[in-house]
Order: sequence, then structure tokens, then C-alpha cells
Amino acid sequence: MAVHISEDVNGRLILDISEEVGLTGRPEFSDMILAFSVLSRTPTRVVLGIDAPMVESVEYLLEGLQSLNVNALLSGELAAMVERSRAELSLVDRIRRLDPASTDHREMGTTLPIPELQPSATLLWHQIRGLLQALEVGNLAEFSVQGAGKTAIALSAYSIWRSRGEVSNLLVIGPVSCFQPWEDEISRCFGETMHAIRWSGSLAQRMRLIPEFGVADAVLCSYDTAWRDVLMLRQLLKHHPTFLILDESHYVKNFGIGARGTAVLQLAPYAAKRMVMTGTPTPHSLLDLWTQFTFLWPNGSRVMLGGPIQYQDFLEESDAAPQQLRERLSPFFHRTTQDELNLPPAETNFCPVPADATPLEQRTIIRLLEMRVLADARLQLQNIADRAVLAQWQRARVIRLLQAASNPGLLLGRRDWPIETVGDLDMSDLFVDAGRFRNGELVSAKIEWTAQRARALAEQGDKVLIWTWWVENLHLLRQLLADFNPLLLYGAIKPYEEETDDAEEESRERNIREFKTRVDRPVLIANPAACAEAISLHRECHHAIYVDRTYNCGQFLQSLNRIHRVGLPPGTTTHYWIPFLECAVERSVDSRLRQRQQVMYEFLGDGTPVLGIDPAEETSIAGSYEELRQDFQDLMGELEQRD
Repeated sequence: MAVHISEDVNGRLILDISEEVGLTGRPEFSDMILAFSVLSRTPTRVVLGIDAPMVESVEYLLEGLQSLNVNALLSGELAAMVERSRAELSLVDRIRRLDPASTDHREMGTTLPIPELQPSATLLWHQIRGLLQALEVGNLAEFSVQGAGKTAIALSAYSIWRSRGEVSNLLVIGPVSCFQPWEDEISRCFGETMHAIRWSGSLAQRMRLIPEFGVADAVLCSYDTAWRDVLMLRQLLKHHPTFLILDESHYVKNFGIGARGTAVLQLAPYAAKRMVMTGTPTPHSLLDLWTQFTFLWPNGSRVMLGGPIQYQDFLEESDAAPQQLRERLSPFFHRTTQDELNLPPAETNFCPVPADATPLEQRTIIRLLEMRVLADARLQLQNIADRAVLAQWQRARVIRLLQAASNPGLLLGRRDWPIETVGDLDMSDLFVDAGRFRNGELVSAKIEWTAQRARALAEQGDKVLIWTWWVENLHLLRQLLADFNPLLLYGAIKPYEEETDDAEEESRERNIREFKTRVDRPVLIANPAACAEAISLHRECHHAIYVDRTYNCGQFLQSLNRIHRVGLPPGTTTHYWIPFLECAVERSVDSRLRQRQQVMYEFLGDGTPVLGIDPAEETSIAGSYEELRQDFQDLMGELEQRD
């Protein structure tokens, strides 16, 4: 006599209580299942929806039934999952006890065979070190700096694990922009012996790929598609021992979990091996680590970090959280630093735009907006109790100041907040001058500076990458540099080429290829939100201009390494050009970016210098309410100083 527990295809728990017919009448049982959403209940069957991780839910049921003196039998899949969970906890304990000095990785690396790896793709020493750590821990956070060869490490681990029979295939979840680099690296490392498919297209097209999932060596899937197909992918992972990788794993940093985080945490327990890969694991704060390590260790993370509330309490109470976390987590992540790559240092040029080179109309708009934001904050800030409304209110004002500093013409563009909920600043008296920037009669200081610098570089034969957050700026710069026929990269351009494309149809893949290969297309204008990650331009381009920056540290650091990474031609110097205006929002952005870099480097134990306007001084706005509150507080401090 027992309760039989199984999981259905929708991730619900099915309790077959036909052998314990009196169980539903026991108050203790009714109290026990209050922890779940009871989707249906009959005298012989109970269906439970779960919000907690599957293993935690199953263990809770096992303990509860045991307290009622009722036997429980798990399905084969659930029993295997619980066994993996217990083995994971044991493995985490063993790894934490390892002595890092006890193993000579250099000696081991010289004798480590990687099946089918091309001789031309032999790993460098720092990659061998990362590979050996991955093989040792099983689920690795690969946090090496961009360009250190993280993809080659992951592919080598996959090849070894597959040869041992521990995995059968590879599933990579990442931004769409990572697909082509993965395909290129697979070809470079393994030639024709490894085959990749893209899990993309319409739902019908993706369903037709199901038979190929267990046949293809590598499957490439975007975060958004993984969220939509989480039930389908979970079933496939159950039937195929898979090495599951999150590329650019800071995409799931949201401490409130969010759609992407929820999806990958649902998939994690069904993977045979796991890895996260990013050079910027904490783009906003140390909170960003929780989802990434919980994905890697769905059960062990409870020992390493605790639950979300425990982890948040630790960060708030600790005076040295970065260092303490590094000590706690260092066995579980690998970092190759910029210094270890022996790259020549990049030359960073912070270029103040003088007041006499800034249109009077722009200076006036910026100062009036600063005064109005400060006055508005003093009057209204304490009156907004709803956190969501407050966040919208703060975000709206930050966006306005960023727009004015970049290009006042943006102030007349489409707003991305509901005016009836938040209310906008009164700018009616600024519309005429803002309109002159929008129609091209006036050109903002940083747009004009960027166009002149890009023109000078292109005329001397250099390729130039221009970064700007605002789509309107992309099109304006294309007009100002029309004689160079600039290429664009932003969200409205589809990510990759398709066989049905017309000869002149644009895609981000095609534009990147043309920028790399055509001497008559020397200028590429890009939006960091669309392509700060997963593209490599370092062999062709050595100049990047930043029209504007925001508080998003991750995308800023990721974008820097598009042109500064392993493989630079000998004797090459990488140049960053960052024009800035002397105004509150520019100083605030710089301050917050430097703070976030400092926290991340302290956690990683990386001595890379923090990049800021004055090293001697100590649209993507924010990812959470707390980040936005801190950014806005810093901005108010700058405004108060100028008042």
C-alpha cells in the first residue's frame, strides 16, 4: 500500500492515492498539500501545481507522507532526479573541501586528450585550466574575460564527456547574436565532425526539429524561445543526457527571476551537465549571481548561497560581501583575467566636449531639465507610495536627462512609459528648440563630435564602430556619414540570414560580415542592447566611439571587448573614444558604472583597472527597483551639487 508520485508532461505532480483511499479525508493530508496549487482532487488522484523546484517539492511530499505513516513510491524519473539531487549535495561538499594547490593542472593538461579536436584549435594554457576545472566540478561558471576562449573550453568539455558516455548532446541557450559565433567555433574546433542546428522559426518549424534534437551534436536556442518551449525542451532533456549551457548568462541575472530565469531554472534539474558563460557575471550587483548559481546547482546552491531571502540578507549585512563570496564560490567558477591574456592595453580617450562646441540651445535644455527634475523630486518624491509607479516616475526623468545630453531631438520621440500613470516633465517651452535638433537644423554636441571623429578615422583607412543607445541617433549618424554608406545593427534588423532572403535584404549577420570584409563599408553604427555580446570585430576594427552610455554596466563592458580580445593583429592598439558633457547625468552614469565595475572585479579577484572619466577620483536604465533607486539617488546627488 503506497502513494505513487509521478510528474506529467506539464510539470505537475500526480499523486495516485488509489491504494490509500482514506487519505483525502485526513485533515493532516489536506494541510500538507496547501503548500501547492491543488489543480484537481478526487478520492483516488490529486494533481498539484508547483512553484518551488521539483526536487524540493518531492522531498517535502516524501517527508510529509512519512510523518503520516504512509509509504510513497516515486516514478523512475522522479527517483532518478532525487538521487541526482543528493549526489549533487555530496559533490558540492567534496568540491568545497578540495585543496586548490593539490593538483598540478599544467602537468595534467599536457596529457589531456580531447577527442576530434582539430590540431589548429589546440587550447592555450588558461583554457586548459578552465577545462580541467569544468571536468572536476561538473557544473562550472566560466567567468573569463571576453575573448578568452570560453566557447572552446565548453566544446572541449562536451567532447570529453560525450566520449565517456556522460552526455549525448549539447544545448546552448543564449542571445540570438551568439548563434553564428558558436557555429564558427564548432567548425574551427571540430571541422565537419560536429553538427549544429538552430532551434528557431515558427512553432510548427520548431516542432519539426524535435526528431533532430537527439541527432544533432549541438542545438542553439535563444532565451525567449527557451521560455516559450520550456515544456517541450524539458521533455527532450528527460530523454537525452544533455550538456546545457547558458551563454551570456547575465541575461538571467534578474533577482526577481523573471521569464528567462524561471525557464532556465525549470530546465536545469533535467540536464546531465551544466555551464554558465559570461565575462560580466554581476553587471548590476552581487544579487545577479543567485540565479546563475542556482541554475548550475539547483540543490547545492541552497548550501552555497541559501534561498533568495537568505542571500539578500547576507549581502545587506556583510561589510565585505565581494571578498566573502569569492572565498565561498571560487571552487565553482573559473576566471581568466585581461592580464593573463597578455593583450596590449587599450587606449581610452575620454573627450570632454567644451561648452563653446555645444549648441546654446542644448545647454539651455539640459540646465532647465536638471532644475525641473530636482524641483519635481523635492516636491513629489515622498508622495509616491506605489513602488511600480515610483520606478516609472524615476525612470522617466532619468531617460529625459540622458536624451538631452545625447541629442535633445530625442525628447520629442516616442516615450516608453505611460504618461497617464507617471506624468511627464513640463517641456512645452522646450519643444521648439528640441524640434530644431530633430529636423536637423541643429546637431547635438556629442553627435557632431562623433561624426567628425568617425569621418577622420574612416578617411585615414580605419574601420570605426559607433555605439549609441537611441535608434534615432543611429539613423541621424547614418545621414551625417552617408558618403561612407554606414551599416546599422539594432533590434529592428532581423538577427540572422535565411535562405529565402532577397539579395539586398538586411540582417545583423550580413551587416557584420560586410563590415568585416568590404573596404567601402568602414563604419558600423550599433545599439548595445542588440549586439553588445557575442560578436568579434577585433581583427578588422580598432576604434570604437561611444556617443552615450547608460547605467547598464554589463552591456558597456561587453561592448568594449568586441574589438579588444585574443587574436588582435600584432602591433595593434585598440582605441576607445568617449565624448562627454559636463552635466549631472553624465557624471552620475560614470560614477555608477565605476562602482559596479569595482564590485564585480572584487568578487572575481580581478585586478583590471576600473574604467571611468577620471581614474584619480574615487536605455536600459536599471534592472530592478533597488538599482533604479540607487541610480536615481546618485543622480539627485549630482543635481544637488550643481543647484
